[in-house]
Order: sequence, then C-alpha cells, then structure tokens
Amino acid sequence: MSADFHFPGLHSQLFVEFIAYKRSLGMQYDGRSVRQVRLLATHIAGFPADPRVMTSQMAETFIDQPAKKPATVWKYRSLAIQFARFLLERGFDCWRPPDDLAMVPVTQFVPRIITVEEMARVIGGADRLAPHPCSPFAPQVYGMLLRVLWCCGTRIGETLKLTVADVNTVDGVITLHKTKGGKTRLVPMSRSLNKFAAGYFYQLGIEHDLNAWVFPSLKGGHLSCEAVRHRICGLMRGANVTADSGRPARIHDIRHSYAVSALAQMQSQGMDPYTCLPLLAAFMGHEAIRHTEYYLRLTPATAARIINADASAHPSIYPRVD
Repeated sequence: MSADFHFPGLHSQLFVEFIAYKRSLGMQYDGRSVRQVRLLATHIAGFPADPRVMTSQMAETFIDQPAKKPATVWKYRSLAIQFARFLLERGFDCWRPPDDLAMVPVTQFVPRIITVEEMARVIGGADRLAPHPCSPFAPQVYGMLLRVLWCCGTRIGETLKLTVADVNTVDGVITLHKTKGGKTRLVPMSRSLNKFAAGYFYQLGIEHDLNAWVFPSLKGGHLSCEAVRHRICGLMRGANVTADSGRPARIHDIRHSYAVSALAQMQSQGMDPYTCLPLLAAFMGHEAIRHTEYYLRLTPATAARIINADASAHPSIYPRVD
C-alpha cells in the first residue's frame, strides 16, 4: 500500500476506504486531495476516540479553523460534509451536516481572459527561458506545455500525464487517459502544433521512447502541478498578463480563454451557437453543455462584434455616440 494511504488514528482504514470510494466514482483523488484527507484524519485523531468517528465538535472545529482563506474554508467544509455522508451511508451515527452548510458559496471570481497577443508574449517568454542545470530543457518543455494548453484547452493535470505514445504526430491526435470522470478522449492538434511536437520530441531525444513522459522531471516522473504553476505564474507576470488585482493570470485562465476563443472562431466561420456548444463541450471533455457555459465570458471584442452585427438592423438600440 502506498505511503500516501497511511493515516493517523484508530480510524485510518475508513479514510483509505473513503478515497477508494471517491475513486470508484471516477474521481482521481490523489496528491492535494489525499493531503486534505490526511489533514482531516490528523484533526480527528487529536480528539479522544469515539465510535461515531466524527462528532459535531470535530467537524465544526475542522471547518472553522482560524486564519484560513475563504476558498480554504470551503474546501475543509466540503471535505467534512463528504466524509460525513460516507460514514452515514455505512451506518455510523456521526455528525450530520446542516442543510444550509452544503450550499455552494456565491463567488464573484472572474477569470482573466487572455488574448492571442498576450499569449504570444507568454509563449515567447517560455521560449527564451535560460537553461539551468536543474532544468536544462526548460525552454523546450514550457514552450511545448503552453502551446498544448493554449491550442487544445486541456486541463493541466491531464496534460502533464501525457506520454510520447499519447501524442500521435502521424495522425495529429492527442489521447488523454483517465481524465475527469475517469474518461478517455481524443484531441486533434493543429498542423503547427503537430509539427512543433515532432520537433520537440527530437530535441529531447524521446521520439522513439513511447513510455517517456512528454513533460519529464529530472527527479523522475512528470513535472508536478505545483512546479508548473510557479513557473507559469512568473511567465505571466513577465509578459504583463495580469488581472485587475495585479495578480498574474492563472494556468486555468488559459482553459477559459481557449473556450472563449474557440467559440468565437467557430461563430466567425458561420456556425450556429447551438451547434458550436455541443462540439466545444465534447472537445473540452465536459459531460454537459452547462459545464462549458461556465467557461464562456462576454469579452469587449465579442461585445463589439455583436453590436456591429446588429447596428444596421436595430439602429435605435445601439445609438451612435460621437
């Protein structure tokens, strides 16, 4: 059994079963999720043993820990609720979450939609990274990674797990295995990305090693999400791609930007929005169109196109202001 599945306290096996249950539902539940479960297990282990496993005092003090950001509080709350439901289904008389506690908090967060010109600056910054003994192929690796994220709209986790065998440069198709929901999907590459990928494999000397990681780490395995977030955060800041708050754009903002750009491109080619959305949802790996709609935002450029398209037909709605 992996060391990741060693939890403190008398109820350690229940936490192992909880993770196995979550994975059986198609969730990855590794890395950060396992560490959060361990935090809950450690918290409960600090109380006297109780046959109920998690009492109201244990749950409420875990949720209401001081000096935590709102997003962190919500993660703790969500985990406590999920574990409580898991215990209740197994017959434990544990803490029962109040109905109003399960409500998802309203967030005012707005993703940073990145333009083509801005992303070109970010990718250019990656291509100019200086090689380092700890990261000799940094320019190639991050240049390739950013191009895949921008051109394919993939999630960072599923992208980092790609092997050479998953990137078919003959047919120009990327195969993503065990993505969100435990599914596999195919993502076509553009001609330029396909050509770049072939050259990238040659530069790293892995074109014939089908088991090699596309984004390898010198420590073995593939690059970690944490390391990549730190590096790309610096590239965003260096390219002056920031939000109104001044923080650099996030990696996931690239996926939001991809959705907005892809929809605009399909519509510019004359496709009906009701036709575009199902295609975009399938491409992005969404089970429902509403999940894709979450990624879409009305940008100034899109708003201008709508106004210009309707101005001649409805001049009174869009009056000209000089």
